[in-house]
Amino acid sequence: MKVIIVEKGSYKMRTKKYKVALLVVIVLLCGITIAYAALSTTLTITFNKVTQAGSDVVSWSQTMTCSKTNDVGTSATGRTCGAITVSGTAATIADTTLSKPGDGCVYKCTITNTGKIAAKINTIVPTSPTSITCTNTSASSSATAKMVCGNITYGVYASATVSGTTITTTNLTAPSAAIATNGTKDFYVVAQYTGTALNSSAVTQTGGKFTFTLAQS
Repeated sequence: MKVIIVEKGSYKMRTKKYKVALLVVIVLLCGITIAYAALSTTLTITFNKVTQAGSDVVSWSQTMTCSKTNDVGTSATGRTCGAITVSGTAATIADTTLSKPGDGCVYKCTITNTGKIAAKINTIVPTSPTSITCTNTSASSSATAKMVCGNITYGVYASATVSGTTITTTNLTAPSAAIATNGTKDFYVVAQYTGTALNSSAVTQTGGKFTFTLAQS
């Protein structure tokens, strides 16, 4: 028969070591769990409400007024500057006659930005009269909108002043500077007889126009 003697102090020591080892394992497991939780933390960004406003909130619109300012020339003989009328955003110049060098007609128009955001004149494009071939120039960063149609030149300008038979103009370039809400922008439409001689017979030019495109600034 074999007798096994268990030493009481040795058993307690081993039990204590087991408890310490188990505690270390538990602490390590907790540490791993916490580390994983940190790596998997979720960042959430919530949009409560995003609204695309209706056009009435950010709309822009405009009105236009025009009037004749000058009948230019050495005399009224053979010269008639038609009245200008506005309907909505369209202006129409009535029948006009320019017969001799120096004859001209000057009209001033004002655009008012009645919308809720700034606007600008984005483009100005000429359309030739149907009865004649013209040399056309659209407005750009360095040029004004113009049509040269035989002895008659049409143009759109930022300013136009008259001294005798001389019309001094400055270019209206595009895109223009911003027109603020309730702000205004003036421009001038000029028709001139720029030929150096009289026509041998009457020439009628019909349907010439300038088309303005306005855009958000």
